[in-house]
Amino acid sequence: MQFCANCNFWCTFAQQPAKMPYLTDNINLPRIPRWPLLPVMMAAFSIIHGCANVVAPTGGPRDEDPPVVVRSTPPNFSTNFSGGEIRVFFDEFVQLQNIRQQLLVSPPLEQTPEVNIRGRSIVMEIEEELRENTTYNLFFGDAIRDITEGNAIPNYQFVFSTGDYVDSLSLGGRVINAFDHSAEESVYVMLYDNVYDSVPYLERPVYLAKTDTEGRFTITNMSEGEYLIFALEDLNSNFRYDLPEERIAFLDSLVSPEYVPEITYGEIVDDEEIYEGPEQEDPAEIPGHLEHTLYMFQERDTVQRLISSELTKQGLITFAFRQPFDSAHVREIRQPMDEGWYIPEYSTGKDTLKIWFAAPGLDSLFLEVLDRDMVLDTVARSTRLRRTREGRDEETLTHLEITTNFRNARAVPFFRPLVIRSENPIETIDPARINLLIHDSIPLETGFDFTSHVRRNLEISPPLEEGTTYYLEILPEAFTDIFGLTNDTLSSRFTTTTPEQYGNIILDIQLPNNDNQYILQLLDRDQRVIQQKITEDNGRHTFRHLSPRTYKIRLIEDINRNGRWDTGNYLRGIQPEPVYMFEEDIQIRENWDVEMPWAPGG
Repeated sequence: MQFCANCNFWCTFAQQPAKMPYLTDNINLPRIPRWPLLPVMMAAFSIIHGCANVVAPTGGPRDEDPPVVVRSTPPNFSTNFSGGEIRVFFDEFVQLQNIRQQLLVSPPLEQTPEVNIRGRSIVMEIEEELRENTTYNLFFGDAIRDITEGNAIPNYQFVFSTGDYVDSLSLGGRVINAFDHSAEESVYVMLYDNVYDSVPYLERPVYLAKTDTEGRFTITNMSEGEYLIFALEDLNSNFRYDLPEERIAFLDSLVSPEYVPEITYGEIVDDEEIYEGPEQEDPAEIPGHLEHTLYMFQERDTVQRLISSELTKQGLITFAFRQPFDSAHVREIRQPMDEGWYIPEYSTGKDTLKIWFAAPGLDSLFLEVLDRDMVLDTVARSTRLRRTREGRDEETLTHLEITTNFRNARAVPFFRPLVIRSENPIETIDPARINLLIHDSIPLETGFDFTSHVRRNLEISPPLEEGTTYYLEILPEAFTDIFGLTNDTLSSRFTTTTPEQYGNIILDIQLPNNDNQYILQLLDRDQRVIQQKITEDNGRHTFRHLSPRTYKIRLIEDINRNGRWDTGNYLRGIQPEPVYMFEEDIQIRENWDVEMPWAPGG
């Protein structure tokens, strides 16, 4: 019997002869044939054979430690570096995850260096000519990870200088969306020491950073000076602002980096910590340090174009424009048309124009599309829908579709007017075929008013009463549209809500600048506008009749007084119109008022 080092067990068969006809060679014991015990021997042999297999250990705590840098050649924070190979060694095997997306070199190189794994190290080759007396920062993000659990070295940086010293100044800040103040992730923040207006269009930056998930950025190891700072959503990865779709941000004044206190940067060699150079704290976390905030926006393209035109259905052509228009309209150029031959309908954002027309004798239209007096395009459109394989029109209009402005018959808001909506513009109304009853049986004397010149929405008076049951009946042929179609029967029984089912928000606002006009907006959690008002006055502003849910508040400084938010323009030095967001979400409950002061920008 002998101890087996593989299984830590005393194995009877550890040194048995290769040929053994019997289980024992003791002549005083009876000789026992081996074949009856063959199954037992085979099972034992299987156990012994398993002892020789190498099995990975199981159990124990999970490895949550990232790799540790052991050393590097040249050392981190080296000076007088002229290029060539950089190699960083770790205490375990590592992998690279999304290195092409994560690796950031500041100042940018013409060719991003290739990074390869060699044993327990990573190797980079820098072959291009470097700038003189310049500090370079290779920022790896979270790309370097161990191969077992994928633990990343957070924000690992390798720094070297081509001069006699390593620059030690820094600056930091945030990039946020100019309109809704959400964080802008993975956008470049670029600094230029050669300062002139068009430098972001023509040159690569001298310093570079990338924002994190909170929109924050930090640029370290900078030299003293004044820099133009510019943020870019770089869609073609060339570090230049050269696409109209790219979003940007900039500051009106130049920025200067500051000194940030140093903390010790350590690496491990033979279980002892050595120091290769300084590592700087995040400037944004240093008390008193200036944090720069950049507001990202997309410039408005000043060139107006017609994107598309389509015969949406019989008697309706829809035109889509590249940007909001001032006063879009069309003109028939082939044949004279009576004034008012079509009814225009504009989208809320004024980037879509619909024209409704009833021209039974026309097979086609040849139209000039204009914005003000400028002709944007010429369009030829058939006025007939295409035919199917069976020879029928794709859409055959048989009657006029009408609906109401509510869906839930048990919770119709008492403070909103009752509106009948038509699929097509209405030509005539027969009031005798429209009946509105209160408490299901008492007829009400009603009036009708169109809400716009398109004549598709019809408001019924008088106003609804709170907590009351109504019955609406619209008989056939109550409405006739411009195509001669009439409606079918529509009937609905509904009940209005009461004031106790709603809450109110009362804001006591101190405006940042009393000389400007402001747009005060109430938003839902998805940033959709629920209510809006234009104001120039400090004091109390109330949002009434709010359903129980969470709301947000936005205030837009409407500098040009056009009633909407306007973006910026870099070359003209125009920042987007300031937007102020109430810091907290507002929770509304039934029969509850929320009153609070607000001094935006204060």
